Amino acid sequence: MKRIALLTAIAALILLLNVGWQNPQDKHDIAAYIVKVVRDVKKRSTTTGWQTAVPLDRLKSGYQVRTEESSLAMIKFADNSKLIVRQKSIVDIKGEVRGRQILDRNVYTERGNIQFNVVKQEREQFRFSSPVSVASIRGTEGAFIAGVDSVDNLIIIHGLATLTNLLSNQSQDVGNGQTGRSDGHGNVGVHNSSNDEQNMGTDNPNSPYNQGLQEGQQGGQQGDQGKTKRTLRIPGEDKDGNTKTIILEWEE
Repeated sequence: MKRIALLTAIAALILLLNVGWQNPQDKHDIAAYIVKVVRDVKKRSTTTGWQTAVPLDRLKSGYQVRTEESSLAMIKFADNSKLIVRQKSIVDIKGEVRGRQILDRNVYTERGNIQFNVVKQEREQFRFSSPVSVASIRGTEGAFIAGVDSVDNLIIIHGLATLTNLLSNQSQDVGNGQTGRSDGHGNVGVHNSSNDEQNMGTDNPNSPYNQGLQEGQQGGQQGDQGKTKRTLRIPGEDKDGNTKTIILEWEE
């Protein structure tokens, strides 16, 4: 009887030790993938120095990506949200997921020009942040630019976002065709986007801010209206050990 009780206790202990990978309700670091690199792009984790980034590199929470002059990096998340990290930018990617639910995503930059196309989630707000501002978006396309002069710009092509100045705690909503501006003096304002700002906010490869996106393609097939359809398949396993594949698709 004592032996049975001991074996039961051991089995319970093993279950507790392994509950982290068995329980789909546990929180995990979010992951993203670099799907395209143009010229000189680097990455680093919390334990490694800067290394050359290549397509299919996995980015976990806490990883940084850096682009040099005339360089670009395209990053995709499992929900098909996309970032284009433009030249002379450094970004930190952080976030958590629970099962298939994204709890939090934050892209931080002290110096960066980031075009984004974010898929709307039921609860989560995708945030871009800098030492000056936080932009909270949901199902939105545009760009977040953190300047070296402590002036941030949030450009919205489609959707709605809220731009908050961290110094004054003032906020403004930014909608379709608008640009929000937040500065180091605590000011926040919104104006109609100029043609140049609209070019900056789009992921169109013909935009002068996206030069090189059509270079170094990773396979694909020609789609409608001259666009090329790209597919990235990421193999993995679910909590029960069954083989699963995440499929990321986009057009360029």
